[in-house]
Amino acid sequence: MTAAPPAASVEDVPLFSARLTELLDTMFKSGAPNAGRFCGYCYTPLDAQRDACPHCARSTAEHPPVEQVPREVLLMFRQLRRRESLVVNSYAYAGLLLAVAIFIASFAVIFFRGGGIWWYVGVTGLLFVLARVLPGLLGGYWGDQVGYRYARRKLAEDWSAYQAGRGEQA
Repeated sequence: MTAAPPAASVEDVPLFSARLTELLDTMFKSGAPNAGRFCGYCYTPLDAQRDACPHCARSTAEHPPVEQVPREVLLMFRQLRRRESLVVNSYAYAGLLLAVAIFIASFAVIFFRGGGIWWYVGVTGLLFVLARVLPGLLGGYWGDQVGYRYARRKLAEDWSAYQAGRGEQA
């Protein structure tokens, strides 16, 4: 019985180089073709004259270049983006919900204390400000950080499983 290979840490995941990320984004957004010369290990695009990958430093003799990025890697990239988006959007909606809750609580306090019309105008203005600021802070700052770490951790797990499937260690 052989032990399962250890899960790669986030730092061990060679995906996705800046060049590959740019290419994959272009492929998914505009339908660019999945064709070219790619590193046989990390799938970073390679120039014709290169004999080693600029991203993972593996030689083309050790890992022969491939003509297209495998479907599994494309799906990992798509899943990475979806996971990041899910967390960021969840945090942003939580910020919006918090803004509405603050508005309702403030409105109720003003209503039961018999505040004047300007208090209602002020609390409505507060809603407009909070509905913009809180989703931006929660989604755009904290959600972005949490989403990135979560998606990269899941990518490390996916990459380890992919490597095990093709018989390599990360």
